[in-house]
Formats: sequence, structure tokens, C-alpha cells
Amino acid sequence: MKKSKENSEHYYWRNNCSGWHLVKSENLSVIEELMPAYTSEQKHYHNFSEQYFYILNGTATFEIENKILQVNKGEGLHIYPQVIHQIKNETATNLEFLVISQPTTNGDRENQPFEKKQLNLNGKKFKSVSSSDNGEVSATTVFHYRQKGTVIWATYEGGEILFGTLSGSIEKDNLVFTYQHQNNNGDFKTGKCKTIVEMKDGKLILNEEWEWTCDDYSKGESVLEEIKHY
Repeated sequence: MKKSKENSEHYYWRNNCSGWHLVKSENLSVIEELMPAYTSEQKHYHNFSEQYFYILNGTATFEIENKILQVNKGEGLHIYPQVIHQIKNETATNLEFLVISQPTTNGDRENQPFEKKQLNLNGKKFKSVSSSDNGEVSATTVFHYRQKGTVIWATYEGGEILFGTLSGSIEKDNLVFTYQHQNNNGDFKTGKCKTIVEMKDGKLILNEEWEWTCDDYSKGESVLEEIKHY
């Protein structure tokens, strides 16, 4: 079925802005929106939905976690889950754009600061910024996290580590997990870890206290920083 503004569901939102639902389903949302001159939306984020904004006419000003970006006609911007953002029209003409969301943002919008919400690591990537000398994680080791409820798991590789996995749970916004990996020498390593999570400059920081459960059973500390995409 062909869709356009003329045969799509229309709605008004903040400051007399308009939206037209071109596609409206649980897995995908495509909306054409119009923002009159000098209007803006409220800062917010989505826990699960990622979005792509494509500018049809005008110039959009985005505030992405305190960074200002201008996006012109024919340009777009990809926004990942849990990234605080706001779109503004700071010009004297109308701003028209498409916003594509997967899954839908219906019921998945938070106007409160992220730090006060339940921790969600699903789909997030982290890199090491520091580690004790007796560890094998380095600056080139990347962790890719998944989460379902309070259960977390991840894969990691890079540097001295050929491939590794970890699994555990979230306890009061702290992570408790066991890990295992194979290093480039072919050695298999195992350990356990407790991680304190904090937010710094718009990024999640994982402060890890770990212990080998093999070899010398020594202890150490590492700090991982979220890899952000704007």
C-alpha cells in the first residue's frame, strides 16, 4: 500500500508540531514530522529503540548528551538506545524530517535522567582504559554485552585475548559474573569479577575487581569505558 501524509494517521505534539505515521508497528516506526520555526522537543532517551533522523527540508539542531550537532537537508543522524537527545528548529522556516525507529518508541520514552533508571547493558560495547599488570585485557580488547532482565552476558576479544565469554547477573546496579577466555598462546583462563557501574560524561564506566580462578589465583582491577556512537 502506498503511504503519504495524505493517507496516514496524523497527530500533533509539543508546540504545534505535527507527525504522520507512515509505518506503525511494534517492530518498526516511520514518521514524517514537521516542526514550525523556533520549536523544540523535550530531552529524552529510549531504552531499547534506536532511531535514524533524515532531514527533508530545513536545518535541525540536535543536542546529543550535551553536544550540539547541526544536520542539514539531505543529511541524517543515527541515535542509539539510552542516548539522551533533543531535536530543535532554531530557524525561521519549517523543519521537515523522517524519523525511523526500531523497534517502535511507543511506551519506550524516558524524560528523566538516565542515571536514575534501571541499568540496561543490552547491545552496548566497552573498551578497556586501564588494567592491573597481572591481567590480560588491554586497550584493544572490546566487550560486547547482552542483557535479558537481570541476566547479563558478553563476548570479548582483542589484544592478548583470542576469544572470551562472561555471564552473570545484575545486583543493585552492580555486575557479578564469571569469565573464561583463550589467549593468543592457546592458554585457557578463568576468573570471577564484581563490577561497580557509574556514569561519567555521558558514558557508562565499569569498575571491575576480578580474581583469577586458575594459575596463581591473583587479584586485580580494570576499568572499562562505554564505546559511544553518535
